[in-house]
Amino acid sequence: MYICKVCKDTQLSFTLKCRTCASFLSLEKIIPKPQILTLDELEITEIRKLKTPIDENLNEGLPLGSMTILAGVPGAGKSTLALEIINQILLTEQIPVLYISSEEPPEMIKIRALRCAPELIHNDNFKILCETIIERIRDAIKSVLTSEDMIIVLDSINAVVAGKSKSAPGSPSNIIKALNMLHNFRKTQEFKPTFLIISHANKQKAIAGPLTLQHMVDIVLFLDIEKDNSRTLTTIKNRFGPAGIKTTFNPPQNLARR
Repeated sequence: MYICKVCKDTQLSFTLKCRTCASFLSLEKIIPKPQILTLDELEITEIRKLKTPIDENLNEGLPLGSMTILAGVPGAGKSTLALEIINQILLTEQIPVLYISSEEPPEMIKIRALRCAPELIHNDNFKILCETIIERIRDAIKSVLTSEDMIIVLDSINAVVAGKSKSAPGSPSNIIKALNMLHNFRKTQEFKPTFLIISHANKQKAIAGPLTLQHMVDIVLFLDIEKDNSRTLTTIKNRFGPAGIKTTFNPPQNLARR
């Protein structure tokens, strides 16, 4: 916001002349004062949690309005697990879900859903968007965001790029730009969607990208493959419950190879 020093009227963008009184170079930016509060002024509201197949790791469910990273090694089944999580939620909840695929065409997502979450095929609450430009992804989310109860799945953040970036997908700069844009988007919207973001891990089993990726989100989960081909899901970070929880499970025989 900008305010005119002459007529005191405000406008959203900067112009050389005030749009109200036409005074030249009379606009100055309004800098909001920081809001300093006491604990007594704050109201605590109960966070609603959605039931999922991984509630043990999430401490009783996926919190609405949260941002979660689901990372893992190649072939662990991150995309499959994400579909299973969404499928269980939609079996009991009427919540719109936007699945953003930056790596695969929609036909591949349908093939995977037929194997692990067939109920999604005929569920009108489950929508797919194939896009790699983060600005277009942001605008698409904004166009369909009509409720607080909405889930956005991004598969994966390593294949997303900023529109003007000259760096390759998966580079630290693109990862940070993408996550920053989604993080700031949440803060500026009336309705705050729940984000489930899939991220790759390297050969050393470290989450790809800078550590900032983990600091900016609420929950970090890591999916690994054990020597007996079982999967271990570890809660690395959880602002809504304890971290360090590990659960081991055997993948279904029709598990997708990623």
